[in-house]
Amino acid sequence: MSSAALVPCTVCGAGLPAPQISFGKQPPSNRFMSDSASAAQLESHALSLSTCTHCCTIQLFDRMPIEAYRPRYDWLVYNEPEGHLDDVASHLAALPGISTSSRFMGITYKDQSTLTRMANMGFADTLCLQDSDLECTVAPFGLETVQAVLSSPVNVNRLVARFGQADVLLVRHITEHSLSSSRLLTSLSALVSSGGYMMLELPDSQRVFDVGNYPFIWEEHISYFTEVTARRLAQEVNAEVVWLGRYAYPYEDSLNVVLRFPAASAGKRSTTSQVGVQKQATHFFGHFRTARDQWRTRLQDIRAKGNQVAVFGAGHLAAKFINFFELKDLITCVIDDHPQKVGMYMPGSGLPIVPSTQLQELGIRYCVSTLSPESEIKVRGKLAHFFDNGGCFMPAFSTI
Repeated sequence: MSSAALVPCTVCGAGLPAPQISFGKQPPSNRFMSDSASAAQLESHALSLSTCTHCCTIQLFDRMPIEAYRPRYDWLVYNEPEGHLDDVASHLAALPGISTSSRFMGITYKDQSTLTRMANMGFADTLCLQDSDLECTVAPFGLETVQAVLSSPVNVNRLVARFGQADVLLVRHITEHSLSSSRLLTSLSALVSSGGYMMLELPDSQRVFDVGNYPFIWEEHISYFTEVTARRLAQEVNAEVVWLGRYAYPYEDSLNVVLRFPAASAGKRSTTSQVGVQKQATHFFGHFRTARDQWRTRLQDIRAKGNQVAVFGAGHLAAKFINFFELKDLITCVIDDHPQKVGMYMPGSGLPIVPSTQLQELGIRYCVSTLSPESEIKVRGKLAHFFDNGGCFMPAFSTI
């Protein structure tokens, strides 16, 4: 997308100011290739961030075309943390007017685990929409296509005619993928019965900005919400926030927001205070080069001592970590035991993806971990020999 074009805010629709930080041209993070040369020569698109001066939502300014990052492989699935969902289910069960005869509906596979919890609590009327229900003409596809389909009132009305409405509609981890989060939620509100509820789950980006975890910025997340901007989004779609729960995780907290759509407009929208947001954004935008230089210096020092370095985890975080900080010349390979990823090459860097069984063979002593803390605990349990022989994991991201 050209920076000269008017780019509308995903929340309030206002035109965004010029980008405050640019990550240069980046390839899609999900484009694993079968040979190194192709992986290194992938089509790339500008990736940059801006802050809306009206609603203060930080979001992508330069956005890749959906066709560029639509998945090429049907085995790519993104898993979200779920340790908080028992508590969320309890809150949903206690919403005013909700009983065991109420209907719960999810819009993607990410909602099924919550629906299962509701069913286990005695809520028998549950339904999760399937990919086939969306009648997409492309395959495979991911949330980038789902959000586009569900942002169309025509498509949602078709789903209402087929499946009816929900007393509680679950919308987990898709709003941030939408090119217009307000249009998506307004369209989806047709699936909510009169007096019913919509529950959003959003990754809270507050810590990402506070500690400078730059690789969490990627082409598939268009908007980066905090509690302040999540509440502003509710205002923009004329909804009231019935309940908001924040659940702590090491890198990104989970924001669970229950909305209700009154028959009348929610009224005049309040003005979001820009002071804290601008201070946070200025710090985040201004320290990128420092973070990049620090990582290069750290890895150069390790390599100067004759040690090999790998990145552990071949996901989008690893791709952005390597490409944003320009580290490919200092990294031997990327470690991942996913059977479909092994033998392929990372987008942009062209680094090979190899299984953890080759750590010793390749003489790798240092691994930069892009794994979630939960996943890293499991991996450490399987790699006792690596650590017993002096192996070291370095966290790619900060938690404080």
